[in-house]
Amino acid sequence: MVVDGKEAPPNPEQPSGPRTALRRAWTWVLLDGSRWWVTAALLALLFVVLGPVGHALLAVVEVETALAERHTVVPLVSTFLSGNFLLVSIVVSVSSLFVSQEQNTLPQQFGRVQSVVEYRRRLEDVAGLDHAPAAPERLLRVLSAEVLERAQQLQDELRAVDVDVRADVDAYVSSLSAETGEMNQELDGGATTFDVMLATMDYDHDRQINDLRGLRAEYGDALDERAEDRIDELLTLLQYFATAREYFKTVYMRQEFARLSRNLVVVSLPTIGLVSFALLHLNRLPQSHYLIVTVHVVALAPFTLLSVYVLRVSAVSSRTQAAGQFVAGRSGGDIRGPRED
Repeated sequence: MVVDGKEAPPNPEQPSGPRTALRRAWTWVLLDGSRWWVTAALLALLFVVLGPVGHALLAVVEVETALAERHTVVPLVSTFLSGNFLLVSIVVSVSSLFVSQEQNTLPQQFGRVQSVVEYRRRLEDVAGLDHAPAAPERLLRVLSAEVLERAQQLQDELRAVDVDVRADVDAYVSSLSAETGEMNQELDGGATTFDVMLATMDYDHDRQINDLRGLRAEYGDALDERAEDRIDELLTLLQYFATAREYFKTVYMRQEFARLSRNLVVVSLPTIGLVSFALLHLNRLPQSHYLIVTVHVVALAPFTLLSVYVLRVSAVSSRTQAAGQFVAGRSGGDIRGPRED
């Protein structure tokens, strides 16, 4: 980077090229990549490790025929076959569990629908809306806009108070605006529930609620009634945002596990067929290291697919954890730094 004709020194906090590439690759595997493509990439990596690399290592130690021997291949492939049968049974159990959760009595179903309607009605009253959007992306945009509007109104109403109060409120609004702007950029083009979850991962509403309550506790004597009302409205809107994100996360989890069950069945059935064919006709198959590796990699496909789904679900769950105003698992410190007297 060149500034005023001179090359600026590198930023030590900014990751270097290899680290950035590694982080992007890990993010793609963990979150961004299609589960099918991530599974294919991992299986290709397994083939390379078990195939050419493994063949070269075995050649070095002069045991290159070990994998081709039937007494080694048959138990291993049989274990894979048993594991795939077990995996299919687990998928059926998980699917049955999720289906059973949807089989509620009429009063329970009515209560679920009524709670959503009541949430929307209360949100419309607080935000002064005629009709709250139903699409997750639009609803979160409306909520974040209302939050920012209340925060800026609070900032304007505190122009005449103490300098320290204004400085802390300005810092809070600045942090809130930065997070909201980043979230809205991520929400652009978001068409699925997962896109919404990705966009809201770094929107730390727990921290915002905690810091706002801290401001009110510290400077309550300097706040007039209008400022107190703005803080109450802001806290309420942040709580509505937290509720909406948790609801959308629940919807995403159900959709993800449903896709996992379907895709595991789609992958497991051909895998079981191929592995069974290899066991039945092992005597007629050519003694090829790469053929054996191919059978092994295909047998690992269901486990690999399960792993990439579990990785993404666990990543979304951990990065969107919400513990109310306790900010569990995060830095519970204040956004305000130490003040010099």
